[in-house]
Amino acid sequence: MRKILNLILLMVLSNMIFAQEYLTPLNYNPYLINYKISKDEIDNKSINQLKLPVVIDLANHYGFPPSRFFTDSTAFCNNEYSYHPFTNGIITLDALDKSGKIYEHAQFTPFPADTLTSCYIRLDSFFVGFAHPLHISDSIYFSFAFQPQGLGDAPETKDSLILEFYDSINQIWHKMWACEGMSLQSFIDSFGKPWKVVMIPILNDYFLNSHFRFRFRNYASIADNQIPNWNGNGDIWNIDYIVINKNRHWYDTLPVDLAFRGQKYSLLKNYVSMPWKQFLADANAEMATDFSIPYSNYSNQTCNVTEYINIVDKAGVGTPYNPSLSALNILPFSDTIFARNSLPYIFNTDSDSTAEFIVTFAINTATIPDTITQNDTVKFNQNFYNYFSYDCGIPTAGYGLSGYNAKLAYKFKLNSPDTLRTIQIFFNPLSSIVDYDYFSLCVWNDLNGTPGNIIYQEDKLLPQNTDDFGKFYNYILNQPVALPSGIFYIGFEQYQNNNINIGFDMNNDAHQFIFYNVDGTWRNSQFSGALMMRPIIGDSPYPYISSMCNYESLSEISVYPNPVSVNSYITILAPNLEQWQLFDISGQLISSGNSNRFSIATSGIYILRINKTYNYKIVVF
Repeated sequence: MRKILNLILLMVLSNMIFAQEYLTPLNYNPYLINYKISKDEIDNKSINQLKLPVVIDLANHYGFPPSRFFTDSTAFCNNEYSYHPFTNGIITLDALDKSGKIYEHAQFTPFPADTLTSCYIRLDSFFVGFAHPLHISDSIYFSFAFQPQGLGDAPETKDSLILEFYDSINQIWHKMWACEGMSLQSFIDSFGKPWKVVMIPILNDYFLNSHFRFRFRNYASIADNQIPNWNGNGDIWNIDYIVINKNRHWYDTLPVDLAFRGQKYSLLKNYVSMPWKQFLADANAEMATDFSIPYSNYSNQTCNVTEYINIVDKAGVGTPYNPSLSALNILPFSDTIFARNSLPYIFNTDSDSTAEFIVTFAINTATIPDTITQNDTVKFNQNFYNYFSYDCGIPTAGYGLSGYNAKLAYKFKLNSPDTLRTIQIFFNPLSSIVDYDYFSLCVWNDLNGTPGNIIYQEDKLLPQNTDDFGKFYNYILNQPVALPSGIFYIGFEQYQNNNINIGFDMNNDAHQFIFYNVDGTWRNSQFSGALMMRPIIGDSPYPYISSMCNYESLSEISVYPNPVSVNSYITILAPNLEQWQLFDISGQLISSGNSNRFSIATSGIYILRINKTYNYKIVVF
């Protein structure tokens, strides 16, 4: 419900000129701005050809749409901008180009923005079993789920999302469906839920050929705002579960699937990341006492589901956590949660300074043919470096205060005395015509749960963007601050009435630790989310690592279980799985595919090659 409140407040931003704290939409995409295009993406000029059934779900895929399904790269695949998704992983169309910046031709009236165009699709024939021609009588349906706004900014009524089908015979794109812009709250009021599935029957023979294609396009507009530093990326549309197949009907809306619907970022009680020494000082108190991740059974059968947890020390020293599998029955078309009321585990390794762990949650069933396996796994890195963080490193909005001499404070707790060396702040870039205003960097002690006295202050500082755009800026303190164990606060006092615009992560809620003061009284933030400010403590003023935890950690590929028994499933967890190849020890190709789950029928030693680049030894017994 707090996320809905955030969204409502974002929608009425233009009417909140005299409010005290603000959330604003981003005017850039930090991931795409820093995205490094691979050689395969540069070299890949061919268009793939798909065969029915086509089922597109992009869990664990980030960045540009994968070339095995799509031919352009202006939409954005992510896990951050959806509200109550059907599954993890969505495709977002907005007002940003492929470099992550607002389109150069953007204007206040609707303009063509993103395009998502499919590869060729064989609608001339069906190739499952005996190949045979397709006909209109085969009841072919195209379906997809969509959502306006999500966790971003709402498209205006004059904006729109459009779906078109390609008639390759006449070389014409036909408009098949469109939706005008609206807020997420209006969408929920109209349809009773945050997502809607659209069913479109294919009724024209000129689509039944080997070069059928579909594309989504959106028309966007930017706000005609007289306060440039509040402008941002609007007109967000989210898309999921694109399905094309024969023998469907009007109520066949979702593919048969067992899928996670939520992400997990940490197993700590409060933080996404914290210094390892501070964790060790009170490890039991810092571990989460319970957790839950939602998932759903999208089938008409009761599924017997196996739940799996695995925690591994990346240094290979600490004892892995791999408890007995738990099984339960999930009713047809029902939602449930992967939950534990207690987790009898504490992170452990032999390091006294830093630590890194890989945490994996997985669900599996043999009841249904669950072919969309990429959404059966949630994985993240639990990192312990030299800073405290409530955020995961990915901003979904901007946070700011209005009012002269407004103050912002962020609450942290030391389990043992330490030294504050640096304050990291993630600044969202402002309009090029806006001058940054000075502020004072502050550190407070605690007074009965709110900021007390200022114990350190540096004046006349300016917001800074790093050379590596979309990263934290390090304010190394002129004088390190020795702190006792207990609560302290970091933040700033702004001199002017302008928005400083700090990154805000709406996927991790730390609002109870955010305090603002515009009239002499400290108040908790009304917004659910986490400010992107981090204190660095210890011996060094430099962050041990500065990265977007979600995207970069998922760039590591996992293959499990290994070793594995004959005919047991092997799972590949990779954000951009295009192809795998299996070779025997002599180098002979045994099999290949692009599904992330397969089995091997004969014992032995094999080499698994992923995306023609990464090699893994597989032992089958």
